[in-house]
Order: sequence, then structure tokens, then C-alpha cells
Amino acid sequence: MTKNDLLTPATTRALFDDKEIRRERHQDEWFFSVVDVVCVLTWSVAKDSGSYRRKLKQRLNEEWSEVVTNCHELKFFAADGKRYNSDAGNTQTILRLIQSIPSPKAEPFKQRLATLGNQKMEELNDPELGMQRARESAIAVYQHRGMTDQEIKQRLQMIDSRHNYTDELKARGIQGKEYGLLTNISYQRSGKDAQSYKKHKWLVKSDNLRDHMTRTEMLLTELSEETGIEIAKSKDAKWFDQVQDALIQAWDVTRKTREDIESKTGKSVLDQNNRLTPRQKTLRDKANETKKIDHKKKK
Repeated sequence: MTKNDLLTPATTRALFDDKEIRRERHQDEWFFSVVDVVCVLTWSVAKDSGSYRRKLKQRLNEEWSEVVTNCHELKFFAADGKRYNSDAGNTQTILRLIQSIPSPKAEPFKQRLATLGNQKMEELNDPELGMQRARESAIAVYQHRGMTDQEIKQRLQMIDSRHNYTDELKARGIQGKEYGLLTNISYQRSGKDAQSYKKHKWLVKSDNLRDHMTRTEMLLTELSEETGIEIAKSKDAKWFDQVQDALIQAWDVTRKTREDIESKTGKSVLDQNNRLTPRQKTLRDKANETKKIDHKKKK
């Protein structure tokens, strides 16, 4: 088993009412276990899981045919550690399902949906309000992930800086997939391409790499992008080839800075253990253990 095998597929769990709801990443969006959602909202966990699943499927077909039609079958991990096919719905389908369930536990969801609808109307009339709420929401998420106040402040500044960077690139003719190509080349100049950088940090495709950077990594990334914009302006770079040439000069400045830091500290700037979740730590430990076993076998 390789490190990549452990990282995909990205199975994880969400929590509601202190109970776990299995979810699986599929076609770039989260799909949730229908069984788990209905179980949390209507029944206690059944002792006979087979009978429980059959009754649930029958009830869904009888009462929520529209929801069932929009469900997919995905493989989820079960209590025995194996993966089995089970109905799964994306966020929209699950919310539709929740609205159809006559359960007191579903009421908080319904009230939340009504609140979100009202907030959306307010934000259409006052876009600044929406921006403020988004910022407050981001701060809450970063606090939950264990970021310090300094890290959160720097991360928010980095988001603003990134917007300015992409706006400038757009003004210089960059479009579509070219943003991703330039970002990936930028990471390559720092030592790893985006995919390798994520694997190094035990992240999966859906994770935002910048949310898992140390303060030093964030500073170097900002330095690279700010310097790139200044060089592009000085050369009046237009379209992909010219902009790429200008940015490569900036990335080389950052690379040399990173190498100087590493030579003086004696360690890599690309931190592998930055804010690992319990799941990511488990994956890392399993991979390291597998590596040890393989090494012993070779001996």
C-alpha cells in the first residue's frame, strides 16, 4: 500500500447531534450517507443492520421517490472496516430529504434553511454585509482548525493578496486553466508541484493547500506573487508566455530566499505536519508503518 492509496478515496465523517454521518468525495463534491442521515433524524441505530437497511430502502422508495431518484450508490466504510455500497446524496439532495422528514430533530435544519434564505435576501440588497459574514465564517472555521490569531490574520491577508494577484493576471490576459498552470509552476519552483506538495502534507484533492501552510510558507507564497506582479508590471507583460516569463523571475527570487532560510535553520520550509487532522495523522502513521514492514521484508 502506498501513501497515495491511503489518501484516496477521501472518506471522512461529518458530525450532527454528536453522531457520525459518513461522507464520500465524488465528482468534486461531498455525498452523504442517506442511511446515516435518516438514522440520526428518525431512528436509533438498529441492532440488525441488514434488516435496518432493507426497511430504510423500502421506506425511501415509498415516501421519498424524488429523493431516491437523485441518490447515487457509493461505497462507505462500515463498522467491520470494509466498504459497502449504500445510497448517497449530495448537499442539495440531503437538504431535500431533511425537509421531507417529519421529525423534531429535522426542525433545526429547516429553521437554518429559512435563516439562510433570509440572509441571502439581505446580502442581495447589501453585498458588503455578505462579505462581512463570509469573513466571520472563515475566522470561525480557521479557529476550529486550531489556527492562532496571528495565523488567521495572515491567512485572511493572503486571501486578499491572492484576489489582487488574480485580478492583475486577468488584466494581463490570463484566463481559465492558465491560472492553475501558473500556480502549479510556482509551487514547482518552491520544490514540489501542487499535487506533490499536498501529498507531502497528507492532504487530499479537496483540501486547500494554503489553509495548511505555516506562517513562513504563507509569507513566501505572498512574496512570490507580489514580486511576480511587480516584475510583470515593469515589463508590461501580456498574455500567458510573457506573464509566465515574468513570474518565473519572481519564483526564482522566492526559491533562493527559501533555500537561504533552510540552510540557516537546517530544516525544510515545507512543513509536513502543519495542522494535521486526526484522520491525516492516522493516514501518515499507517503509511509509515507499512514502509517499515516493506523495509523489513526487503532485508
